[in-house]
Amino acid sequence: MVQNQNVQLLKELYQASHMGIEAANLVTPKVKDEGLREEIERQRQTYKGLAVKTERMLAEAGETPDPESAMKKAMLWGSVQMNTLMDSSPTHIAEMMINGTTMGIVDMTKKLNQLDEADAGAKKLAEEFIRGQQKSIEVLKQHLS
Repeated sequence: MVQNQNVQLLKELYQASHMGIEAANLVTPKVKDEGLREEIERQRQTYKGLAVKTERMLAEAGETPDPESAMKKAMLWGSVQMNTLMDSSPTHIAEMMINGTTMGIVDMTKKLNQLDEADAGAKKLAEEFIRGQQKSIEVLKQHLS
């Protein structure tokens, strides 16, 4: 049971990391503000590091990450395109990133609560993800006007 919860939590972390990477990849070409671009790039690198750690922990458990959902990627792409069509200002993009990051915090917090028998290593990684997301929101708030 504990092993299963570890795997579930790690797979959720992997998916969340890859959605973050994908969001950053989609938004970056639309960002004209250098400071905001740097923050989004920092987020992308954080997500990449987390994905590597998660993949390594899954491998140690004899598991592999689930493939990314094509439907989720398509929905993300559509959302980014639609939301930046009329307004690609730094404020609007920062707001979009804050909203997406907040969803990531909520989803990961739910998973942590649901998978409470996961081991300390998996939980620590999920908590690291949440703290990183919270820190990103604070930095992104500086781009709101």
